[in-house]
Amino acid sequence: MIESNGSVVQGMVIRSPKGADEFHVSQTGRSEEADRAHVELLAMHTMHDAAKPLDDDSWCRAVKWMGEVRGARISVVFGGGADGQTSPDSDGNGVDSAHRGDQAVLSPRDFVSQKRPQSLVERIACLGYYLAHHRGTPHFTIKDIVQLNTEAAAHKFGNPSRDVDKADRQSGYLVTAGYGKKQVTPRGEKVVEALPDRETVKAVLSDTPFKSRRPRESASKKVQQSKGE
Repeated sequence: MIESNGSVVQGMVIRSPKGADEFHVSQTGRSEEADRAHVELLAMHTMHDAAKPLDDDSWCRAVKWMGEVRGARISVVFGGGADGQTSPDSDGNGVDSAHRGDQAVLSPRDFVSQKRPQSLVERIACLGYYLAHHRGTPHFTIKDIVQLNTEAAAHKFGNPSRDVDKADRQSGYLVTAGYGKKQVTPRGEKVVEALPDRETVKAVLSDTPFKSRRPRESASKKVQQSKGE
């Protein structure tokens, strides 16, 4: 509650229809703090109303996306129980909610470490996959890949343009998305999802054959070839 003078904000609880998730606001202070709390309440109301139609899995994805956009670590546990408590998923099966929350906030460094890529093109595919599925960036630039690689604390690329081009033309893990951007191919996604199981990766590569294309020639090389002719 905000008093008429705008100086005090009392506690407020917003509950979902299931009563499983609650948001508490309790703050007292001067007018500036009250205004900030009022804006927070409005944001909470907006998010809560927008999320009402969602099932648990959709709600988790929405919360996960909001956290990643703001660079926050969010753990999702239904029912307010202890770690390891399970909650039925959309199929009615038991799901370790605490574990699902940890997976939702996997950092780039942890993601790459978990996948254990053995080549530059595999690492680039992992970074592209992370951008698409964990950062809401299905179409990304070479700069995006380089920045995420730094965030993942991985070794620097010797030549980012060349390395990304190899992941595209020689491995088929990426493909041009237009306007200087790339995106992960179904083949690349399957490889990333199979990692770090090398046998499964081999099976994926066998099931999704790709014919390597010649790398793009630099402008200077084309000039040299034309002079030679």
